[in-house]
Amino acid sequence: MFKTNASVPVPARTTGNRDVITAPNLMKWAAEGKIFEAGQGLQTAAVESQTEATLTPDDVKASIALVAPTDRDTLVIPIMLRICTEVEGGSVADHQLIFTKKSNECVTDLALSGRDMVSVQNMNKLKGHKPKSSALYGVATTFLLTVSALVDADNIMYDFSALVDNNVSVPLTGSSQQISWHFLSAGAPHILQQGAAMIFYISADTGSDVLFHQYMQWAEVTEADLV
Repeated sequence: MFKTNASVPVPARTTGNRDVITAPNLMKWAAEGKIFEAGQGLQTAAVESQTEATLTPDDVKASIALVAPTDRDTLVIPIMLRICTEVEGGSVADHQLIFTKKSNECVTDLALSGRDMVSVQNMNKLKGHKPKSSALYGVATTFLLTVSALVDADNIMYDFSALVDNNVSVPLTGSSQQISWHFLSAGAPHILQQGAAMIFYISADTGSDVLFHQYMQWAEVTEADLV
């Protein structure tokens, strides 16, 4: 036995010399079936962006999201997100990635209307339990994921950038139509709790949409898993 930072006794693995064996959190969480992945299958149609009059995405028209359950004990930690563009919409397209407050702390209680991602799996295939979080993308045909109105105080913008115009059909040397975020390598982990969400917006100001495939990983843990 050894004690956590909160002085709570917990069992530990030890060597023959009784030295405590530690492992990186991600490996431990994966072994326990606490890490999940979600996205599109091989034959799934690409997700569409939202066509807007300007390049700035509309805060109520999102494309994909990861939403924490409403209970107090589950901590949702985004690990990574990848966007792979298939069609760029014929012009520059803007995307935004934000993290919100807990749902009931937003000026208008945060709510998202969409559908579950096509494929959601436990990273440890021996563990059959499903995630408590919702990995969402837009409804059929329009691919619109509706978000209740947000004000600036409700969220933090994590990234705002633009896809390179014509990069998909005529790739630039050294460029890629894939965008990835690795959240745990960029500082302390984001923790989503009680309905808080990570939301991705993308829009183009032309008549044709950006088409893309998405992939994400996240962990569902408790405070005891962080010490």
